[in-house]
Amino acid sequence: MKCLNIKLLLVSLTTMGLGMAADAQTTAVSKDSIKVLQYNKDLAKLNVDLYEEKIKLAQNQNDLVDLKTDLQKANEKAAQSAADSKEAAAKMSANVGDPGAAKKAKKDADRASSDNKQAVRLTSKVADKEESLAKSEKNITEIQKKIDKLNAQYNK
Repeated sequence: MKCLNIKLLLVSLTTMGLGMAADAQTTAVSKDSIKVLQYNKDLAKLNVDLYEEKIKLAQNQNDLVDLKTDLQKANEKAAQSAADSKEAAAKMSANVGDPGAAKKAKKDADRASSDNKQAVRLTSKVADKEESLAKSEKNITEIQKKIDKLNAQYNK
């Protein structure tokens, strides 16, 4: 029994000693390893930023195409409304005492004004979206420069 306790004690001490030795081995990490890990971390972060910006750019490009299509339709509608308003105004001038012609001219003028305001709003949205595109392209270029600089520093 005493022999068994001694063996058990010896096994326990040996195991603890090996555990401590293994622990001591895993805590020593070379500076090069840390540098590589930091580089990979920084590179991964920049790549995430880059791809997020590229996604934003693609979405803005799709939005711009849609806005330009809407703007074209709005411009056509505004032009048609203006032509209708001009025609109604001419009929009203020809029939000075006709309240129906005056009412139609007013209605067509209001519609032309509303359609023109919509076209102006869309023009502003197109300009804003083009500005967002330019900003995204600039950000992509800047992030790519950071990636190139990081790679150059690491590969020295």
